[in-house]
Amino acid sequence: MTDRRAPTEGRDDPHPATTMSSARALRVRADEIVRATDVVVHEPLSPAAAQRVIHDLRVHQVELELQNEELRRTQHALEQARAKYVDLFDRAPVGYLTLDEQGLILEANDTVARMLDVDRAALIHQPMSLFVLREDQDAYYLARKSIARTGDDHGFELRLAKGDGRPFWVWIDTTISDDDDGAPVWRMGLTDITVRKASEQALRTATKLRESWSYFRQIAESLPGLVWTSGADGAWDYLGPQWVEYTGFPDEEQLGLGWIRQVHPDDRPIAIAEWNEAIATGSPLDVDLRVRRHDGIYRRFKWRAAPMQNDAGVVIKWFGTGTDLEGDDVSEPPGRPTLVRSGHGEHRGRTAPRELA
Repeated sequence: MTDRRAPTEGRDDPHPATTMSSARALRVRADEIVRATDVVVHEPLSPAAAQRVIHDLRVHQVELELQNEELRRTQHALEQARAKYVDLFDRAPVGYLTLDEQGLILEANDTVARMLDVDRAALIHQPMSLFVLREDQDAYYLARKSIARTGDDHGFELRLAKGDGRPFWVWIDTTISDDDDGAPVWRMGLTDITVRKASEQALRTATKLRESWSYFRQIAESLPGLVWTSGADGAWDYLGPQWVEYTGFPDEEQLGLGWIRQVHPDDRPIAIAEWNEAIATGSPLDVDLRVRRHDGIYRRFKWRAAPMQNDAGVVIKWFGTGTDLEGDDVSEPPGRPTLVRSGHGEHRGRTAPRELA
């Protein structure tokens, strides 16, 4: 007998158990439908007519099996595509959330769970507001109210709190659409912008510092005393023009620790000790020191320095002044010849010798 199995028989099936079960169920259902709608034949068929009927049935059967095979291939391709897009959804660099009208989380991808440092399953059916930082609750409420009123796509930024309470900044793109049942759902895309916000804050701080520094220099350079600043490590990084005028040395030779050469040799140990103590403890400096003028004469100054701290209380800069305690002018008028004393004799000029006594 000729083998008349349908073309699909004997081929590999990615889901054999499911296919066989479905086939049996369909066969039973088809048999029930045929019995319910069976046509009574009053006259017997001739052999030729019977043969045509059998042939048509076989053709129809093969046609159905080919269609079923095509449907299985299509279903398999759809399952692969779904798995691919589920993977893209979960592994996307952007967090995705779906909320209902009440703001309860219906769906969340793995990225959101990592952002919040919370188990993904624990997010479902929780209010989104639960993860909004307390200080930003009003901003979140107003944003939702505006989106609900207009129905337009909208983006806004606010701070969320991780599972341990640590805040971080996100940008949220929001759109409203309908689900399969026609109920409105909120779809949100969350992008972590913490680094960007930190950069913006640093830029604003730098701008304020530049403005403050410019303002400080204008004031400092108008004072009669000697003005200077240093970094947190104690190395001087700015000398006012009064200091340069008084000592006669260019500022580049006195920055860092070069200033100590202008202090009287007998006062240098206490100057170094007091300055190191102030740097180590963050306490203000207040000490009397003799400082050499451009003509070689030492005059007594009251040296004071105060630390500037950041928000964490860490010293980031020092501001210092030197006030002459001897009463008269600390420097000769510009352009006036000055007698300069040094260990190498005397000469006239505005610049002190480079070798100090």
